[in-house]
Amino acid sequence: GSLFTRLRDGLELPVRLWLINEDGRPRFTGKGRIPDLDQPSSGSAKIDVYRWAMERYLQPGRCHPDMAAYYIDAFWLQAARQGSPDLHTLSNHDYFIANAAFFFDLSAWADEAPNDDPLQVLGADRDMLLRILRRLNALGGERVLKIGGFTPWPFKYTDARGVGGRHGGVPTEWEFSRLISEHNAYVEADAAGLSSMANASFHRHYPLADHHPQPNPRTSFEDWQAKGLVNTNGVVVPRLYIGHYVGDYDAPAWLYKAVPAFFQDPARGTVPLGWAFNPNLADRAPQALVYSRRHATTNDFFIAGDSGAGYLNPRALTIRRDSDLPSGLMAWVTHNQRYFAQWDLDITGFVLDGAGGASTGLEYAAYARFSPGGLGTHFEEGPALHGGVPTCPEQDLPDAVDAAAERLAAYGRKHADGPAFFWARSILKSPTWYRDVSDRLRSRHPELDFEVVAPCTFFGLIRLTLERTPTEGGIR
Repeated sequence: GSLFTRLRDGLELPVRLWLINEDGRPRFTGKGRIPDLDQPSSGSAKIDVYRWAMERYLQPGRCHPDMAAYYIDAFWLQAARQGSPDLHTLSNHDYFIANAAFFFDLSAWADEAPNDDPLQVLGADRDMLLRILRRLNALGGERVLKIGGFTPWPFKYTDARGVGGRHGGVPTEWEFSRLISEHNAYVEADAAGLSSMANASFHRHYPLADHHPQPNPRTSFEDWQAKGLVNTNGVVVPRLYIGHYVGDYDAPAWLYKAVPAFFQDPARGTVPLGWAFNPNLADRAPQALVYSRRHATTNDFFIAGDSGAGYLNPRALTIRRDSDLPSGLMAWVTHNQRYFAQWDLDITGFVLDGAGGASTGLEYAAYARFSPGGLGTHFEEGPALHGGVPTCPEQDLPDAVDAAAERLAAYGRKHADGPAFFWARSILKSPTWYRDVSDRLRSRHPELDFEVVAPCTFFGLIRLTLERTPTEGGIR
């Protein structure tokens, strides 16, 4: 009654390739020689399968040269109770199968064996991951590579409950991101939580225009003066300015589910919000991006999220500990220019440096070519100007409304001489939550002079302040 039996016997479909022996025994055992290859086994059935698959499929014309997929393998069947039922992410595969992408599921760590293959030679998973990344780069030219998926942290490679590793989920994410960034790749991070989506191979055909303008015009100096943000002398009025980075939408799966939920919220439009929708999500969820703009209020603004048109570590495009590739920074610029032009973007809400190292003037100069309106940064001390591009470090708000309001109030008190700028990052929060944070801040701290502003206003005021009163350490 299995699907295999029904296809073979019922529809009389021939078996074109056996991945197990016909009697049901494994073909790949981690012993002897690797099937079909004149190579000795690595001692790991898992690694042998990848060596076999590399030689068969990571060849010119055999798989997509600019795309790969990083989703949990059949190990999920042994650990399904460690997460919600949809974390198998099988429904995400269709887009990558339609594009003939190469699939893999390997650990980024070299200092411990993965829990799905504990007897392998130490570092074998990581070594195979690097081999795959190098081969993928050999298949393409000077471009960036899309990798769909995310570290399966509830099940593998981390210290999550029931997994048994020594590395936390975030460090594991960061190490994987550093390694792929060093090989000119970004991840579309279908991370655990809202990780599953379906039918992207169909949705990708949604017709898009060559240019999708912002639904609201960018604010100007005259607008700032009219709203009392800039005085008659052209100076930014001292107060706490709050800009909301509404994230983290570097994954089509998260966008796919969040837009239908949050864009029905009646509180949307009460507070200016910077929806951080990475523009490359249009490849798998174009209808969600179009819907969000078509139904935007006058307080809905759209920016790019994690690192721009894809999540990677910009510094790792040049400084490479585990890759001998030349710099991929200009390929990243070219990649982003196309998406930013199509979706009328000029702000990147979070340049996610992670384990790749803090961005420098080199990276900021590259971002100036497609994101001149502003950058949310990772490791800077305060707002700054880099070649005319205003930047501000992102600061995470607590999940609870009261705690978020208190965090903002404490910052305002600390920088009461103003103007002060708080680029607030929150994850998967509803418009109601943002409204409630503002209401709570206003009711509990009536002495605090603050203004929640649109992203373009937020970074524009930083630029105006620093151009008039430049300081070595920036402003707060």
